[in-house]
Amino acid sequence: MQEQSPSPDPRLRDEIRRDLIEWWRLAHPDAEPPETVREIISLWFDEKKEAMRGLPEKRAERLRQDARIHAFRINELKVLEPEDSDVTMEVVRAAHWTDNSRASWSLVVRDLMDDHPSLFFPVAFALFMVSLNATLPYLYSRDDFETIGGRGMAASAIFLTVLLLIHGRILAVLRRMNANLPQFWRISVAGGGIALLVEGSWLAVLREQALRQKPYVSRSVYRVLEHADLCAAYALKWFLTCVLVAFAFSAGGSLLHRIGPKEPAHAVATSRLILELMNLALWSQAALDRLLMNPPSEGLRPYVASDERESIIRSLDLIARMAEGRWKRSLKVGDSISDSAVAALSEGIAASARKWKAVAATGGERLDEMNEAFARALVDASKGNWELLASEVSSRELLRRRLLRMVRRLFALAVMLVSASMVLVDPFNLLGKDSNPAIGSLLLTFAAILSVSIDPTIVERLGNASKMASNFSSKK
Repeated sequence: MQEQSPSPDPRLRDEIRRDLIEWWRLAHPDAEPPETVREIISLWFDEKKEAMRGLPEKRAERLRQDARIHAFRINELKVLEPEDSDVTMEVVRAAHWTDNSRASWSLVVRDLMDDHPSLFFPVAFALFMVSLNATLPYLYSRDDFETIGGRGMAASAIFLTVLLLIHGRILAVLRRMNANLPQFWRISVAGGGIALLVEGSWLAVLREQALRQKPYVSRSVYRVLEHADLCAAYALKWFLTCVLVAFAFSAGGSLLHRIGPKEPAHAVATSRLILELMNLALWSQAALDRLLMNPPSEGLRPYVASDERESIIRSLDLIARMAEGRWKRSLKVGDSISDSAVAALSEGIAASARKWKAVAATGGERLDEMNEAFARALVDASKGNWELLASEVSSRELLRRRLLRMVRRLFALAVMLVSASMVLVDPFNLLGKDSNPAIGSLLLTFAAILSVSIDPTIVERLGNASKMASNFSSKK
């Protein structure tokens, strides 16, 4: 006869039920306490569903509050008249709402995770354990580590450190060029690394080259040289894991900032330009206040050494690039006359911003004039008088800029075409017949980074070209 499993102790069940009821009563002192565990579970699920339903309203209320707080900083500008402050404050509040309408969802989701950790922690823990169990045999093998020994593990760690240092420096350079380039680089590195591990022939070459160094090294590192391929493979696996984890976290944060309703492109571009003008006016006011608080014997040293000076110069450069780039492109309507007028206006705003960079860099007696000009520019932009922000640009200067822009576009396109022909056709047989496919992908990656650094608008143009090609191919 089969032995029956012992039934649970009724006293234990009653004790668990009492503890759950007491926990619910302490968490909800104003509500009537439930009598059964089933009621507690039902109330718990109802509470979580109600929290999820309240997300849109909570997000809107938090966005309204943040917009009001941000707009209230207009009162820090001492040169504005009261009526100008009221108008500008309303426009800045609306601009903050438009610019953060999508990113505000990330704040609400984080609040929900902080307020209800029981809703997210089990899922996150389960995903972590599943990922760990799936990748651990690939990232760690006891037999391999016993083969290469402690010195082999140290060699793998050193190789990993070198890869991470090089990768970090490249990411730092790419962040200064464009905010989207680091993710593109991570994807390219992951693809190239996976291709190297799958192809694998370079490991045999590496081991052969390492064994040739035996006569020149001590016997203590012979074992490392004999298993150099294994050490390099594990270092590359660990490096790819770090890259993919960083990509996942970055992409997850970016996804939180992209969920929610999407505002029109021209509204977002105009809002960001107004908010940047506000930042410029606030930094200029702070720099002037710092200069007035210091004794006259200090001269311009407090301003030249201040953080506000660097922020003003960086903001002026950003405003010029925004006016010439995204703002101008977002306002296009497809009419040549209107688009030409908008282009001329954007060129004038960019020229006006660049003219003030010399004053912002050196300081001097025109700091008061600069502070008043920045505050007036914010007011004019809030009232829609964009033409008052623009400086007159000579036809010769416009021609020079257009020629320079055309040369940059042609040069960036030439870099992409030459690199693509090298990989696909290889007319001069530079890569060889048995070339590694990872080399071609890395070459295209570096060509894309170089092209974007030369002309950032090439990404948009290549995207439009790919859409056109897909349309043609779908019609066939």
